[in-house]
Amino acid sequence: MTSSLVRWTGTEHGKAFDRRGSLLSRALEENRRGIRSLPEYLDYLSGRTVCLTLLAGAGSRWTDSLKAAAAEGRAPRFDPSRPRGLFPVRNSLGRGPDPIPIAAYAVDAFRGLGRRVIVVRGWEDEIDREILAPLGIPPSERRFFTQEAPLGKPLGHGDAVWQCRELWKDAEYVLVNFGGDASSPFTARAALAVLDALVSREEPVGLLLPAARLENPAYPISLDSYGRPTAFGHAKLSGATVMAAPGWANVGLRAYKASSLYALCETIRAEHWKDGEGYSIPGNDPAGREFALDNVDARLAEGRLVRLLATALPEELTPVKSLADVPAFEAAAARVRSDAAALLGGNP
Repeated sequence: MTSSLVRWTGTEHGKAFDRRGSLLSRALEENRRGIRSLPEYLDYLSGRTVCLTLLAGAGSRWTDSLKAAAAEGRAPRFDPSRPRGLFPVRNSLGRGPDPIPIAAYAVDAFRGLGRRVIVVRGWEDEIDREILAPLGIPPSERRFFTQEAPLGKPLGHGDAVWQCRELWKDAEYVLVNFGGDASSPFTARAALAVLDALVSREEPVGLLLPAARLENPAYPISLDSYGRPTAFGHAKLSGATVMAAPGWANVGLRAYKASSLYALCETIRAEHWKDGEGYSIPGNDPAGREFALDNVDARLAEGRLVRLLATALPEELTPVKSLADVPAFEAAAARVRSDAAALLGGNP
């Protein structure tokens, strides 16, 4: 009999959201590792997982919004040279000071799930002092990695992940999220546990992609008749307009099998990188010269190695790209955290 998780990440993906409350217990039941205690299972997985939080993006829309606010005399008390992940917002975490930096939500979502790597471009002391220390994360439990910018700007999150490969390539799983997202600790735990349960059953999967149903997703996912992702729309990456229509969209968080991530990063780097010129990847905006994780995802989808975890809240995809996004982020983060607390029991 086909496992519930295989169906819920495939042909019956549309039913998965209504089964969110049983996802972790089902992963516990269906894994073939002989583990039957959830704390033991999460401990097992944390020893085999690296959690990457990416804080090194250029953030041009963010800096432009700060400049516009300054020109209008309404600039917040915030040094514009600081990364947007350090901008203070309302704290709905249930721990730490209020306000707390935006990126605290992404960092806290990976609590207890593996070794931490935080990709940055400076500001390590401030991140330690303003985010990690208030969340109870000591320097011994994290590694910073500086993303180099050979052409004067970071060249995408795929390039960031490739650059820090020595810190994750020997892991079994890699979780990735972004410092401007309202990340959910429930989605992170469910994605890791479901991915491992599928892998333990020898299902062909290299990426489990948490997704939410949206009216007009900016990054829509195309599915085949088996409910498996086949392609991803990305307006910024392609430099083209994405057609507006209801559909599924990734919420930023990704759960990779580390060996699959490494193989595709290595291939894309070998095929499309040129010293002094950056990346030239078909389908990407030529002016950007970037390598995105979306490119990895697309190649995995070509091999039918991506599964959809259609259980995320739409609010998880509420990133802060400009000052105008802050109120919506605060409301979304409060909703996401309340939801995760209800599903995980108490304060996750």
